[in-house]
Amino acid sequence: MKSSLRKLRGFALQRQEQRVDRDRGRGHATAAATAADELLAAAQDMADMRSCYDNLLSVAAAIANSAYEFSEALQEMGTCLLKRVTPNKDGINDKVLLLLGKSQFELRKLLDSYRVHVLNTITTPSLSLLNELQTVEV
Repeated sequence: MKSSLRKLRGFALQRQEQRVDRDRGRGHATAAATAADELLAAAQDMADMRSCYDNLLSVAAAIANSAYEFSEALQEMGTCLLKRVTPNKDGINDKVLLLLGKSQFELRKLLDSYRVHVLNTITTPSLSLLNELQTVEV
């Protein structure tokens, strides 16, 4: 009877050890699955960041192009207004045209500084971040 109890305990102990080993295996599998899920989530986050910065760059380029074209139009308009001013007359129309022409050039300067500001604050950092993302992806 004692020997059969020992055998039973031995089987029970073996079975318990198998369960522990199996649970440890699940722990590794669970850890591996968790690591894989985290890796997939990180890859998705990087793709989302890349998409966001690509969109930001395209919007910044559109703003810079529009600002440049508007700046050129302001210069043309200012030049045209200043050509209309007659140097010898002191009429109200000439003063208004002179003031409008100078205002066009001042607006052009402000718009050019805005365009440079967009390039410096949006385009350059976004390109840098996209290069960093590309480095991380590789």
